Amino acid sequence: MTKIINLLKKFPFRWIKKSEQGDALIIVAVSMVFIMGMLALVIDLGLAFLSTGEQQKAADAAVYSAGRLLPIETGNTTKINQIKNSSINYASLNGFNDLTQEDIILGKISNGQYTEIRVTVDNAVPMHFAKIFGIDYLDLSRTAVAKLSPVIRTTGVAPIGLTKDEMDARIASNNLTHVTLKYGVQDRTPDESPSFFGALDLDGQGGGASDYRIWITQGYAGEISVGDVLLEESGNMVGPTYQGFEERYTACTHFGALSGGDGCTSDNFEPTCPRIVKVPVYSYGVDKKTVVVEGFAAFLLENQTNDGYITGSFLNMVSNGASSGSNVGEGTDGDFGLYNLILSE
Repeated sequence: MTKIINLLKKFPFRWIKKSEQGDALIIVAVSMVFIMGMLALVIDLGLAFLSTGEQQKAADAAVYSAGRLLPIETGNTTKINQIKNSSINYASLNGFNDLTQEDIILGKISNGQYTEIRVTVDNAVPMHFAKIFGIDYLDLSRTAVAKLSPVIRTTGVAPIGLTKDEMDARIASNNLTHVTLKYGVQDRTPDESPSFFGALDLDGQGGGASDYRIWITQGYAGEISVGDVLLEESGNMVGPTYQGFEERYTACTHFGALSGGDGCTSDNFEPTCPRIVKVPVYSYGVDKKTVVVEGFAAFLLENQTNDGYITGSFLNMVSNGASSGSNVGEGTDGDFGLYNLILSE
């Protein structure tokens, strides 16, 4: 027994202890390299995905700003190139210069027109710490989609318009030019109130000729919504109609209007032109002294006569206001060509 104890005393346990300490140092060193590498990778990835916020902003700006040119006929290559180049420009203004026309997709065709725009912004984000894992760049994509949706509430409405039945019939037959928006002395609406010539009281306060003229000139400042009940304005309002129309029509400053040119027409117009009016499309109330708003349409004013008669040509266009959220052409009520642009993705 004594011999065994003496033999154990001579065994190099101290060497084993030192050996274990060396292994631990190696394990710790390797672990630290792995941990630092993973931390570096996480930092790089975090910074990369933070940059996607800027990508998303650029994509949103591209679809929302350029999308205001919708709707566009599917065969109109000039307009198609215009909206795509506009998207490229807005992406560039937001710091992304590599957007191409192939990154811009027009879709949701209704009545031969594109009503949606999709933009995908790609970005190769350089890595720093992650290069130790062989990752030099991280390719990231962000997409935004904007679509047209019928306006169901808006401001700036003019106190004239037309019935839903007539609007539906004109859209179905594509008879949308030279539309009567207010009747004159000789041609008031048949079979309706003999005192109603198409003038509307938009605030229900009975403001009369003064308010009516201002609404013709500038549009009504308050909101009008689908489902609102409006009073028919009694009488032809010849003077206010003539004055309001004249002031609004001559306020056009586009396409040579100030130098003897035609100014804005339904074939060539600026969307902000005063000649463009938003009007309610309505059905008659049960008492034939009120109308119910069924939706909204846009027209470019064309002509008037001294007896209170106003005509205009229909426009498909984007305007301010609240939308229904539905797609164009889904057959939902209230779709009469006046749209809001909304981000759908």
